[in-house]
Amino acid sequence: CCLGKSDAPVMRKRDELDLLMQEGYSLLHKNKTAKACNLWLELWSKLKIRFKPEFKNVKEAETIFSGEELVYNWCQDLEAELGNAAIDDPSYYQIRIEYCNDFCSIFSESDSLLIHNMKRAIAESHFALGDISKGDECFTALIEEYPKNIWGYIGWGDMYLWPMKKDTKPDYEKAENIYKMTMGMELGDESDLIDRLEELKIKRVKTI
Repeated sequence: CCLGKSDAPVMRKRDELDLLMQEGYSLLHKNKTAKACNLWLELWSKLKIRFKPEFKNVKEAETIFSGEELVYNWCQDLEAELGNAAIDDPSYYQIRIEYCNDFCSIFSESDSLLIHNMKRAIAESHFALGDISKGDECFTALIEEYPKNIWGYIGWGDMYLWPMKKDTKPDYEKAENIYKMTMGMELGDESDLIDRLEELKIKRVKTI
């Protein structure tokens, strides 16, 4: 009976965190994205208290949380939904930057694709806030760190083909130059890059 009593508080804590996570998903289904993000940011703060210093990979967080969704998946959902919330309220772009930086600092040894996506989200958010020079700086660092990931180049070029900040004009030449940095590198997913170049060509024709 003693064992049962000692385990009970741990289970209650895990249940509380899982309830917060699932409530967030429920809010998303009701299209209440900002409220879901606010709730999940509260959950992120509660989880961070439980993360151990030796945790370097987000998958290790599963040892302190047991819920319906893996922390690995949920962390990526939070990043994506912060981006969605920012469409209506740009202040969430700064929150997204802070969250992604926090994540990369804590879980620096997570798989490279996940870290790449988080750092790409940071760079995109700077562009969305109108800080083009900082966005360029972040994308430059991203492709230097991950030169074989074509999505760093595509993501950067997209910022000039389809500007995220309202009232910002496209820069087709800049977009094309970035896309073409990958030529001859055989990075894979090149069909997506070709689609971008075709879209760029169409947009240029329309402006003539």
